[in-house]
Amino acid sequence: MLLVYTQEITNRLKYTFEFIFEEILDIELKLTTDLQEFDESDQPKLNYSGIKLDCPLKIVPHPILFQRKICYQTLAPISFNNEVYFFESSASSFLPFDPFAASFFIISRYEEYLMRQLDKHRRYPSHHSILYRNHLLDKPIINQWAQLIAQKIKTHYPKYDYRPPRFDFLSTIDIDNAWAYKNKSWKRTLGAIAKGFLKGDRQQIQERMKVIRGEKEDPYDTYSYICNQYKGHEELLHFFVLLGKPGKYDRNISPHNEQLKQLVRDLNSFCKVSIHPSYRSTRNRRELTNEIQTLEQITHNDVKSSRQHFLRLELPKTYRRLINAGITNDYTMGYADQVGFRAGTSNSFWFYDLKKDVATQLRIHPFQLMDITLKNYLKLTPDEASTIIEKLMDEIRNYGGTFISLWHNESLSDQGEWAGWRTVFERMTEQAFKYKDEQV
Repeated sequence: MLLVYTQEITNRLKYTFEFIFEEILDIELKLTTDLQEFDESDQPKLNYSGIKLDCPLKIVPHPILFQRKICYQTLAPISFNNEVYFFESSASSFLPFDPFAASFFIISRYEEYLMRQLDKHRRYPSHHSILYRNHLLDKPIINQWAQLIAQKIKTHYPKYDYRPPRFDFLSTIDIDNAWAYKNKSWKRTLGAIAKGFLKGDRQQIQERMKVIRGEKEDPYDTYSYICNQYKGHEELLHFFVLLGKPGKYDRNISPHNEQLKQLVRDLNSFCKVSIHPSYRSTRNRRELTNEIQTLEQITHNDVKSSRQHFLRLELPKTYRRLINAGITNDYTMGYADQVGFRAGTSNSFWFYDLKKDVATQLRIHPFQLMDITLKNYLKLTPDEASTIIEKLMDEIRNYGGTFISLWHNESLSDQGEWAGWRTVFERMTEQAFKYKDEQV
């Protein structure tokens, strides 16, 4: 057990210390404001206060964990051992920065509450992030700090044991458009053919007709291929299906289509299937509830997990709506235009509602990369993408956590603009299995 003295136990402080010690390091933790208890204890101890105590480990705290309002913070970077840190501490502290204050700022997404300049989809721009600006977005920096803290404690308390880093992974697939050509209404099909004629795209028209006549597989129908990759490891695969009304940014077929329902049932019999709330559901609470109920009616299972379509995430609004709709796990935390660790960690964590200053029961599962990010935003070739993926996996292998990737059924078609990307998916999967098996 680790005993931590602090002059005040706040919601922010409790949340942060429990995440670092209990969740990342798997260490029993006790927080105390009792000086006598702290002084008399023979357990490993940490003094998180400005008071001078007989304890070899001390961090003079930054005030952020004792505040209750959202305020602009001084974020001047600190250089230590060729690494960049934030929230400077004192010369008497065993680290030159306050890792607990810095961790809370990043994992709570504090900076996102202060940003008013969102992109056209009302998403927080990655280039405003403190991690992006300091070239730390590609590191699970909070996990790294947790290991640093644990090593410092073990130096003074050699019998102090903590969990070594463990690698886990999960492949997630978003179904924005279940099929390219088949199972569409005649109205949509005729409209697409007419559009193809106007563009002079004869090849696409011919492909569409071959698929409709059953002479060729639909290019987006990659479900058997995906499931075969994870046969025997079904728990490592998770689909998110869009079931909203058709709209400008919601292009899936009708949720009442019988073929779509059967596809969802088939996938649900193999692995986990969850809701992919539509673009329009972020503005309409009824839409979110209706989409969840639709999926529940198809699968006959309670729906408790989600990922926002277009990764539309506004804090705390989006998460509050999910909580009110009965969602307990969300997989939206990541950037559309950059790979890496948006919340600074490769562990899942509880959403902390800064405006209410309280931890919630919504579990956040951050992802590190998306297929569209690699190809469309970063303009990478398949080989370049594989190199980036391996580096991200190595970070998690070194510091622990879960490597979560985001793919789409159409990106695994290995056709057209996505030619060569199946190889990327297969390399990633093979390497992830290898890292996971190392720990068995």
